[in-house]
Amino acid sequence: MYYFVPVIMKKPMWSHGLSLLGFWGLAFFYPMNGVHHFLWSPIPMFAQYSAVFATVAVEFAVTSVLINFMMTLRGSAEQLKYNVPLRYMYTGAIFYWITCFQCAFHVTLTFQKVIHFTDWVTGHAHLIMFGTFGLWVLGMAEYVWPRLFGKETMYSKGLSEGAYWLLMIGVFAMFFDLTAAGLVQGFDWIGLNPWIDSVNFSKPFWYFRSVVGIMMITGLFMYALNFYKTATARAGLTAELRET
Repeated sequence: MYYFVPVIMKKPMWSHGLSLLGFWGLAFFYPMNGVHHFLWSPIPMFAQYSAVFATVAVEFAVTSVLINFMMTLRGSAEQLKYNVPLRYMYTGAIFYWITCFQCAFHVTLTFQKVIHFTDWVTGHAHLIMFGTFGLWVLGMAEYVWPRLFGKETMYSKGLSEGAYWLLMIGVFAMFFDLTAAGLVQGFDWIGLNPWIDSVNFSKPFWYFRSVVGIMMITGLFMYALNFYKTATARAGLTAELRET
């Protein structure tokens, strides 16, 4: 984003100081974050406590980064209406902040007693891996791809918009669904109910997950089709055809 956002918007980042703060904050605290996947495990407790502290601290660094990007957008927000690559970037950034905010809570040992090994963790992973990094990659590729073939835009604005909305709504709905499923599973296990009860309680959430998963697959097919059409369309493609 630090490269593509200024290039797409044709303006510098709002604050160089916040850029440095965000970079060094992430560089300093992130290395210990991985340990938070091993809470309540046999590893030393000082490592687990360090992971809890570092994960909470990362949220402050991520917030400074998001503020910097939002202030960079100030005065140019109308670009989000028609610039799909830029929209991918900012959607991923917001999802990143949501993920880190959620992580600051669920990394605590108290939360872990409820959500450990549940679908809460799966939903969290989907939002960070696909909702953030996946959307960033899709946005970067959609900006670069037509320029590789000497064109200004993708073949179809409709396919670009359709793919974005299916992917964005799909991944966020999956995150919300699996987060709720994780809470149901966790409290059911704490209640020492038969394990099969948690499976039965989870089935409606899993059916919904399948539906939004199909939405996301459809969005990816639309995205891929647009890339194919962009690569194979003639160089003199008219604006009217691109809008279809």
